[in-house]
Amino acid sequence: MKVQNAQLRQMLAAEYALGTLRGRARRRFEKLVQKDHDLRAVVTLWETRLAGLADDVQPVAPAPSVWQFIQQRIGPAPEAAPAPRATVTPIRKPAAATPPAAAPKPPPPWRILAGLATAAAVVLAVLFGSRVGTPPVVATAPPAASPVVPQTIYVSLLRLPESDMQWTLSVKPQLDQVIAVASGAYPKLGEHSLELWLITDAGPVSLGLLPTAGEGQLKLPPGVGGERLTLAVSLEPVGGSPTGKPTGPVLTSGPAIKAA
Repeated sequence: MKVQNAQLRQMLAAEYALGTLRGRARRRFEKLVQKDHDLRAVVTLWETRLAGLADDVQPVAPAPSVWQFIQQRIGPAPEAAPAPRATVTPIRKPAAATPPAAAPKPPPPWRILAGLATAAAVVLAVLFGSRVGTPPVVATAPPAASPVVPQTIYVSLLRLPESDMQWTLSVKPQLDQVIAVASGAYPKLGEHSLELWLITDAGPVSLGLLPTAGEGQLKLPPGVGGERLTLAVSLEPVGGSPTGKPTGPVLTSGPAIKAA
């Protein structure tokens, strides 16, 4: 399974988190998630969003007919097998003693000499091969594998009000990058750009312009970390803010949660 389309990745991740992706498609998707870190972050995002829905669900006791149906599918319990009956073994009379076999005759002297000559030839062959044979193999230790450093990923979902425009964001501090997947549209965009900001104690830091369709990659400043980050989107002139700080209205903001 190769999933490159951004909208399809979102749909599969949502169905997987809901449990509606079943059978062979679910097994193939699970194998893909194990290899695709970005897709794993999207699944974690959907699981986080949908986790709160379970709090409003009240437990419902199944009807008696459900248990009857389960019992019919399982079938009756197997009956215990009857214990085996004891059998009487008849007593047999001991067989008559047979006369002892005659002792074997000793081999002739010529056969003993032939056997000694063969054994001596084998010993000489082993000794000769150990001296002039192939040189001994020196075992070398395999090179030590470099340690795998786990990658930290933050996920966030930012949506603009009064529209269906939204971005699924994967923040990767080790790679100094942010992957943004856009969907929907913003009717009030006009001749403007949408800029993503990282909110820090020193003020907002620009991460770059957000894509309005498909997938885009933004630059993350080094040294970003913690349990969660705060992101914001502002409406800026075409090409982004000319001052390095937000000049237009901040349309939305939200946290980026540590997922891996």
